[in-house]
Amino acid sequence: MRIITKYYRGNIIENFHIGYAVVLGENGEAIFNAGDPNYPTFIRSTAKPFQTAAMVEAGVVDKFGFTNEELAVMCSSHNGEVIHSDLVYGMLKKVSIGVDELQCGACPPLDRSSYEQLILQGKRPTAIHNPCSGKHVGMIAMAKAMDVSHENYHYENHPVQQRIFERIKYYSEREKIPIAVDGCGVPTYFLPLRNLALMYRKLISEEDEFLRVVATAVTLNPYHIAGRNRFDTDFITAMGGKGISKLGSDGVRALGLRGEDGKYYGIAIKVPSGKNEVSAYMAVMILKHLKLVGEGVLSKLDKYDNPKLKNYTGMECGRVETGLVAAGEE
Repeated sequence: MRIITKYYRGNIIENFHIGYAVVLGENGEAIFNAGDPNYPTFIRSTAKPFQTAAMVEAGVVDKFGFTNEELAVMCSSHNGEVIHSDLVYGMLKKVSIGVDELQCGACPPLDRSSYEQLILQGKRPTAIHNPCSGKHVGMIAMAKAMDVSHENYHYENHPVQQRIFERIKYYSEREKIPIAVDGCGVPTYFLPLRNLALMYRKLISEEDEFLRVVATAVTLNPYHIAGRNRFDTDFITAMGGKGISKLGSDGVRALGLRGEDGKYYGIAIKVPSGKNEVSAYMAVMILKHLKLVGEGVLSKLDKYDNPKLKNYTGMECGRVETGLVAAGEE
C-alpha cells in the first residue's frame, strides 16, 4: 500500500505527494506500513525529545532548575511567538549566556504575525526566534552540567553531541547511524522509519525516567512545542496527555500515542517531496484508518482532514484528499 495526498484545483489533480509510513504496536511489531517500513531518512527535529532526554540525564534540571515549560521548549520547533521567545530568554539568563552564543543562527519567526510585530517594533530577528533555540540553550546547559567547555558545542566531536548520540543509539536500538549537519548546525541522524517509530513508542510509554520527564513536560505544555496553527500543538492538546507529535523538516513526522484500546503505538512518516503540511494530513488519515483515536480527538483535528483550499480572497479553489492505494496504482 501507498499513502498519497492529492491536491485538486477545481476537480483536476494539480499535485500529489507519496508518503512512507510505519506504525508499531505492542512488542514493536509493525501493524501498518505504507511503502518500505525501513525507508531511511534524516530524522531532523523529531530527535529533539531524545536529545532533551540526554540533557536531563546529564543533570541540567538539577543544575539550572529548568521548568516543564522550559523543557518543552527544548523539545520544540517553535513558532517564535512572544511566549516562546520569552521562555528562551529566561533560559539564557538561568544558564548565564548571551544570545550570541547560540549557534543555531538568526531567522524570522515561523509565525507570520509574530514576524510582523517585530517589523512594526523596528526589531530584527535573532537566534532566539530560531525554532531550534530552546534546544541550543539546552545543549549549552548540558555542557555546563558536564563541566566541559561549551565552545563548539554543536560539533559532532564535542562531548555533548557524543553523549546525545549514545542516547539516540540506545533509544533507536541501532548502533551504526550515519550523521550529517542539521539546519540549525547540530548533528542529525539517518534512521529507518521503523526505528524512529520505535523511539516514539518508547517516549509515550515513558520507558525510562528521562523519557518520563520529557513526555510529561511536552504533554503538559503543547503550545510550547510548536504554537499557533501547528499540528503538533493541536494533536498533543487533543490527546490530553496521551499523545505526542513532533515535526521534522523536509516531510518527517513522528507520533507516539496511547490508543483507544489502551495500548501504546509509535508512528513515523516521511514525505519524500519534503512538504511538511502533508505529513500532518497523512497522520490524521492513519489515525482514522487504524481507529487509534476516538471521534472526539478527530473532531479537534478536523482542519487537517482533507481540507479545502482557498485563495487569498478566501474563495474556495480546490481541496486536499489523502488516502491509501495499492502499489502500482498511483
